[in-house]
Amino acid sequence: MRNITVFSQGDATSSKTWSNIPYFLVETLKQKGMTVNVVNVNTSGIGRFIYDKVICRFLRHSFWDDTTFSYDRTGLFHKASQKIMKKAVLDYPDTDLFISTSFSFLPSDFTDTPCVLLCDWSYEYLIRHFKEREPDCFEKKGIVLQDSIIKKANRIFTLFPDVAKHMSAYYPESQIMYLGNVINALPFELSPTQIQNRRENPHVVFVGLPKYLEGLKSLIEAITIVNKAYPALELDVIGMQKNDISFVCPNYVKFHGYLEKSDPAQLERYNHILGNALAFVNTTPVWAGFSSALEAMYYGLPIYTSRYSSFEETFGSQLDFGAYCENNSPSEIAEFIENLLAESPDEYLGLCFNSRKKAEPFTWSAYVDKLLLEVEKI
Repeated sequence: MRNITVFSQGDATSSKTWSNIPYFLVETLKQKGMTVNVVNVNTSGIGRFIYDKVICRFLRHSFWDDTTFSYDRTGLFHKASQKIMKKAVLDYPDTDLFISTSFSFLPSDFTDTPCVLLCDWSYEYLIRHFKEREPDCFEKKGIVLQDSIIKKANRIFTLFPDVAKHMSAYYPESQIMYLGNVINALPFELSPTQIQNRRENPHVVFVGLPKYLEGLKSLIEAITIVNKAYPALELDVIGMQKNDISFVCPNYVKFHGYLEKSDPAQLERYNHILGNALAFVNTTPVWAGFSSALEAMYYGLPIYTSRYSSFEETFGSQLDFGAYCENNSPSEIAEFIENLLAESPDEYLGLCFNSRKKAEPFTWSAYVDKLLLEVEKI
């Protein structure tokens, strides 16, 4: 297997696309000597504008203010993406494997070459697990459409163990697989000196988009508590700008926005923040950014996160590289940070190296090896 075509919703050569997943997948395949063809199935134009800006806005205002329905869930998007993929099958006739980095499009109608799906979770899982409700009538149509796509795939790879269990029960005839998660970072060595320097000018790092505001708000309140004893403590926020929040923010909080890893200057700033942080904290209930936490672990950061199923199933109910926050309360978070600052150098060093050790099996190189081994069985 030497020639692989990767479909993504966005530019797979940009690390901005879907949490860096297509970017690192493509780069790792290339490093292993593969010829990789990248195809963007995103479509723009009047159809997307009408659905997202007019129809879906009307639905949210008039009927379902919590609907997740969008143009990407419609038959129009399906037909447009099918047209793009049909052309790609003709453009790349030497392809040995087609990988779609979404559960919403697949070129299986146009080729007998193996077609696999790689994504986080299904649309049905998103609504029932994260929204904790039944889908509305428009969402049901989107689920039916995605169901038809998933059932045609030769293999379906999900990045989370609990999602794999759920989807295996929901799609009993399909080959649903969990090969582990992945670290969206390039390999580097971690030194004890670098770790010990973190507590000289301590700062905590939070990584997350505005959907994690609930966790960020509690963390900011916690830092205010800790600052009474440790006034030098600061907070770095990656993924949000100050104008993303509606509350007054103390001056010890530094917002960096989204840092683009394909930009050398932004990557350097990202590496500097993660490499010198005291700890990673995101205690948003239900889901607290698994991929960001895993990446922080690779940098050797102690982790303080909410107790959600994917993280707990992967790393256990007790953590030797941090702890779980049960209630997203500022007092709990403050206690964790204060304990870190009060630990002996050896205790803190042990936490950091435990974190790095637990993350090392999740490199992109290891993941791609497992994926290619599995698709060879098709």
